[in-house]
Amino acid sequence: MIFLAPYFFLFFLLIPVVIVIDFYGRKKGTYFRSSHFLEVIYSTNNWKYFYLPLLMKVVILSLFIIILAHPVSPSVRTDISKKGIDIAIVFDISKSMLAEDIKPNRIEAAKRVMSDFVSRFTSDRLAIVLFAGKPFLSTPLTFDYAALVDAVERMTTDSIRQDIPGLSGTAMGDGLLVALDTLKWDEKDSTNKERKKVIIVLTDGEANMGINPMLAAKLASEQWVKIYTLGIGDPNGTELYVTNRFGEKQYFLDQSGKPIHATLDEKMLTSIADITGGRYYNAKNNDALSSIFQELEQLTKTELKTTTTTIYHPRYEWFLFGILFFMPLWIWLSFARFIGKDM
Repeated sequence: MIFLAPYFFLFFLLIPVVIVIDFYGRKKGTYFRSSHFLEVIYSTNNWKYFYLPLLMKVVILSLFIIILAHPVSPSVRTDISKKGIDIAIVFDISKSMLAEDIKPNRIEAAKRVMSDFVSRFTSDRLAIVLFAGKPFLSTPLTFDYAALVDAVERMTTDSIRQDIPGLSGTAMGDGLLVALDTLKWDEKDSTNKERKKVIIVLTDGEANMGINPMLAAKLASEQWVKIYTLGIGDPNGTELYVTNRFGEKQYFLDQSGKPIHATLDEKMLTSIADITGGRYYNAKNNDALSSIFQELEQLTKTELKTTTTTIYHPRYEWFLFGILFFMPLWIWLSFARFIGKDM
């Protein structure tokens, strides 16, 4: 226990003065005359009517002085705050992600590595945006990493009904706009303004639907949002196929019946990243994809800030209880003395 106002202890110097005044006042004001009864009550040798009230008065004054000195019990609290970042992962789930140039296929390889990537977060908020011919927000910004991993594991190319006209293709620019809207400033969230904003795009093809991704990248740059682009697949292009349960290759065919040769627009992906101060990565196999996410993990290194706060808990209750206990006794003894004096 410590006292925040110890200078009030100077009032203890007044207690001897109170004692002297009490002695002097009682001797001066007592006239016994011929009453033996009064002499017994008011004699300075009578502990009940002289010493005991005086002792209680001294105790009450002492307790009151201690309360004035503000007794507290200090405790130290250490707060560790983590300043993380907000990340929107924009994931291409177009049918071309079923291509098997990365085993077992592009989308499953990306999902496996991304699940491991998400599970390592501790203080960063993540959101997931899926896109094919149209984008949609799969998971809003959250700290619930278990829910994020579950969303990644459940994701397939059928998460968007691409057999419906207008929903097939690669609308990367629209996906970026949805991500930017997810990362936008929230005036009601004071911590939101202090967090960096990052978009990670995983795609395997050229943007052929929706807004031009370069326009979305310029808007991101104006909002201080960095974009990191990951091109999945061989930059020289590859024929798209899947393997059926009989081990036979089934190629994706264009309108003329020829196998579709998917190309990766590295030039555009690099430009998108450069405009925003991000970086482009090429993932042409599983090892490259894993190493890319390991490098991106460095983005999530948080700034730790330790704040030590001393909290003072008032501890005057017991002293107040003491005053409340002794005060009635002191008043009663003083009142009994005055009754005897009037007799």
